[in-house]
Amino acid sequence: MKVTVIGGGPAGYVAALTAKRGGAEVTLIEKDELGGTCLNRGCIPTKTIIYSLELLDKIRLQKYNNHENIFNVIIDLPTLMERKDKVVETQRKGLSTLLKESGIKIINDEAELLNPKTLILKKTKEKIQSDKIIIATGSRPAELPMLRFDGKFILSSDDLWNMKEIPKSITIIGAGAIGCEFAWIFSLLGSKVTLIELMSRVLPMEDEEISKALERLFKKRKIDFYTDVKIDELKKSEDMIEITLSNGKKISSNIVLVSVGRSFNTDFLKNNEFRLGSKGEIIVDEKLQTNIEDVYAVGDVNGKWLLAHVAYKEGEIAAKNALGENLEMDYSVIPSTIFTVSEVASVGLKENEVRQREIKFKKGIFPFRAIGKAHAIGEIDGFVKVITDADTDVLLGAHIIGPKASEIIHELALAVKLKAKAKEVKELIHSHPTLSECIAEAVADIHDEAIHKIAK
Repeated sequence: MKVTVIGGGPAGYVAALTAKRGGAEVTLIEKDELGGTCLNRGCIPTKTIIYSLELLDKIRLQKYNNHENIFNVIIDLPTLMERKDKVVETQRKGLSTLLKESGIKIINDEAELLNPKTLILKKTKEKIQSDKIIIATGSRPAELPMLRFDGKFILSSDDLWNMKEIPKSITIIGAGAIGCEFAWIFSLLGSKVTLIELMSRVLPMEDEEISKALERLFKKRKIDFYTDVKIDELKKSEDMIEITLSNGKKISSNIVLVSVGRSFNTDFLKNNEFRLGSKGEIIVDEKLQTNIEDVYAVGDVNGKWLLAHVAYKEGEIAAKNALGENLEMDYSVIPSTIFTVSEVASVGLKENEVRQREIKFKKGIFPFRAIGKAHAIGEIDGFVKVITDADTDVLLGAHIIGPKASEIIHELALAVKLKAKAKEVKELIHSHPTLSECIAEAVADIHDEAIHKIAK
């Protein structure tokens, strides 16, 4: 069987590897670099920069014996970018080697779908025949009518990797995951940061208590934010941009980052028979097949969950279905991670969702400042929050803001996936001293049994 995958990002390359290991003859078409947005312009470069800056930040803030910091910390942007480039290049080379040694044919070109079995390459005009086609073309930063990208003053998250110097000030439009991560990056770089959000709070898609905790940390770090506001006017001068908000506030900054979501890469679809959603995403069923038989769409382009780890799983499921299996994608338990002032992670239902479903619930909350490991590493802000069904004690959701939240959320994700009860998770002995002890205490708090918390 011949399988052609369009797009070499997380969804595409996993689909290609899965199909190859399933016995298919696989061709992978990628117009740019392997790894997609995640590796080249998203997950990996941002986390590399954040790690480097947080390390410098810890050194800068460290004090001994109540004396002032004795270290002279200087941020050198070219050095940071060089390290980021090396990490990305290492990962990219490793991916290329993996694909080639697996026997996958890689074509660096753009593809146009002529029909459900035929693709044509833009550069060479070569036609490729396939039994199955998997579309994994991803997404790109979305623009706003008033804020079109110009590469100089009004930037997308992609444009930031061409930055040659640290701006004195930056305004970020959109306080979702990407906006909050870049707010943290530029705050660490020393820029004056202002966040603007249309919704009523930062991270509006997260649990409300998590959002409010992050807002407090933003204030502590002198990151300004304005929520529940719109942009009424924008003026450009020689080196500044002035934005007037709907509340009358005027904000001036050197550059503006637009971080208001993603647009889907479906322009190459000349076949009008494809069913697209209102935002241009490709509609798929639970098996990730489009409305056209033998054509699948995975990753960002289907508009389901714009997360790399979801794309990995979708690529695997689609490839297996293309080879004859009958699997369905399960979106019910997906951990979400955000890397900002304190890491944010969540899985399952949020408190407002539980209320909307009229489920009788209990919640347990335990602060990191109450455990030794948090003090040992100097990161005591934040808490673990768990939500259970009051009648069954089954875990419905978990939300963390604090150190290494992205790492420790997976214990709770497994618990939600397996429909474990809070008392069962409490019985697991957690190693000491670890940050995961906060999980044990949070689930114990459901029944007022948290040891290191004053009884209610």
